[in-house]
Amino acid sequence: MRLKLELKLVEGTTLPCNYMYELSSCLYKILNEGNPEFTSWLHDSGFCKGKKTFKLFTFSNLYIPRFQIEGDRLRILAHAIRLIVSFYPIEAIDAFVIGLFRNRRIEIGDRKSRVMFEISTLERMPEPEFVSRMSFKTLSPLFLEEQFSDSRRTVHLQPEDPKFAALLHLNLQEKYRAFYGQEPESSWPETRLHLLSVPKAKTIALKAGTLQETRVKGYMFRFELEGQPELLRLGYDGGFGRLNSQGFGCVEVMVLC
Repeated sequence: MRLKLELKLVEGTTLPCNYMYELSSCLYKILNEGNPEFTSWLHDSGFCKGKKTFKLFTFSNLYIPRFQIEGDRLRILAHAIRLIVSFYPIEAIDAFVIGLFRNRRIEIGDRKSRVMFEISTLERMPEPEFVSRMSFKTLSPLFLEEQFSDSRRTVHLQPEDPKFAALLHLNLQEKYRAFYGQEPESSWPETRLHLLSVPKAKTIALKAGTLQETRVKGYMFRFELEGQPELLRLGYDGGFGRLNSQGFGCVEVMVLC
């Protein structure tokens, strides 16, 4: 399930440039107001497979038609902005989630600056047809890292790295196991990645300005995937790569002529 929100400015005009963590916290707060048990599960457990947990929802960068960067702040010069929020389809929660976002105000920011928005328009977007070959455009940075079992060292991978596609496929398989509670079919093909643009790095600071600050390097780019439609659907609805519930890996389908 995918929702397009139009947000109208009510109070304030300045956001932190690194607003992803604050926006994620805001979305959790909205869900918590409607059903604390659901959000407790979503925040603390989600879908589990072994020691790994997948929330299976994601959101886009804020689409701001006009803005100005002022140091570590982003001044909004438009009257309204847009946001995409995408959940893996769970019929039991669809109506409940839509109701939570309808006709309400949300506040995003940190101690230095905050902006109050009103959700003026809420649209449930139609689901695309999922086939074995699809093209996507990132709406938020796509992040993958290689973790080394013999140490705590990790490497943030570039999409051009040969390991990137393999880890993307493994990540989709792990999400499938967590969501469905079963193994992917052995006959399903490996997910193959073809870049359609030069990836642009975007480093995001999560919990910026705190002792818990973490810097994550993701990439914005266009790409084509060949693979099992069920896995491509998982990536579209719940996010590709890692840290999806913190605003990474949200994509839209591209229609190529």
